[in-house]
Amino acid sequence: MRFGKRVPIVIILLCLISPIAYAGGKKTQLYPNLPSGLNIYRYDWDVETCVLYVAEMSRNEKTLHFEVGLANSQVLGKETVRSIALRRTQRGDRRVVVAVNGGFGVLGDMRGYGGVLESLHVQDGELITQPTDTDACFGVTDTGEFLSTPVQMKATIQIGSRTLDIGCINQRRLDGCKIILYTPRLGESTHTNRRRGKEITLTGLPLPLTPSYTHSYNVKAVTTDGNTTISKDSAVLWISSQVKDAAISEFKSGVKGKVNVSLTPPEWNQVQHAIGGRLRLLKNGKINQVLVDMHNKEKKHVPGKRNQVLNLSHEPRTALGYNADKLFLVVADGRQPKYSTGLTLYELADILIDLGATEAINLDGGSSSTFVVNDKVINKPSGNREREVLNAVLITKDIE
Repeated sequence: MRFGKRVPIVIILLCLISPIAYAGGKKTQLYPNLPSGLNIYRYDWDVETCVLYVAEMSRNEKTLHFEVGLANSQVLGKETVRSIALRRTQRGDRRVVVAVNGGFGVLGDMRGYGGVLESLHVQDGELITQPTDTDACFGVTDTGEFLSTPVQMKATIQIGSRTLDIGCINQRRLDGCKIILYTPRLGESTHTNRRRGKEITLTGLPLPLTPSYTHSYNVKAVTTDGNTTISKDSAVLWISSQVKDAAISEFKSGVKGKVNVSLTPPEWNQVQHAIGGRLRLLKNGKINQVLVDMHNKEKKHVPGKRNQVLNLSHEPRTALGYNADKLFLVVADGRQPKYSTGLTLYELADILIDLGATEAINLDGGSSSTFVVNDKVINKPSGNREREVLNAVLITKDIE
């Protein structure tokens, strides 16, 4: 009878223990002489074999800043995280202390489009690419406000009495965009094919393009040859041959019109630096329900196992998170069984909660995951070398 009375107690204890199985890890502080308001540490996850590197930036330290950097200062092309950071430091007003890889896009050549971003990028107040995964974006306004609400772009071009919607800024034609505005930030030309659409060269538009933009233009030329040159003082509008609208015939040399661009909600029009990822990890301190459902439905969890479903696969990961006091940049190493196997996105989100984040987005991972401190790569990228990427997230410090 005594044995029977003890069983419920054991069951209760087990139930109390099991929910906290995913929390916890060992923190090893790195770089003791960092600027005030910045903390960097290695985080050894004690549930599975995974090593993460974390930077925590105080939101109240006025000399520290969140920025983004574009590879090669243009959309086409790639560059290492260290090189992007070095070019930013060379401007002389701030130095880059921490840098990690950024968003998603085309890493292969893809008919000349190697380097094209497929997510939001705003740099120094210039809108370079528009949001795609509208729920996985992060931006900082000119007053230092953090934004991670869902964001969308509304862009139009007026010609005569008609208006056409612009779907994309500096994107590939193959990404489903049927009307694209190309600025000099793309590169020297549009890289489009012949007979797939019409291209209109626009002059008189003050550049750079900004998140809140309304200006008149002049039509300089109209062509169907493709791969139109983009000069430094012009933009090119590409319209797919699939678009059937009477407005297209009104684009003729010498005709004037107006371009309008804005982001919604309106506070996004004040962003100075912004980046987009794929899939929001945390919102109001809770893990994305999509990730929760996928994690719970997984029949057998095998630490370190790779999976065709990338959300469930243990991979190197990069994430950006924040709370009311801090910004977090996190890189998890992976694909190295005796050192670090990587994380699923659910596990990454769970660890971010443990670190203190309440909001977080997923950035590009895999061999791109790179963590740079003071111009040195401190993590172990899975490709055994520093990969060239499309853009980077930076923590900069004012130079006194």
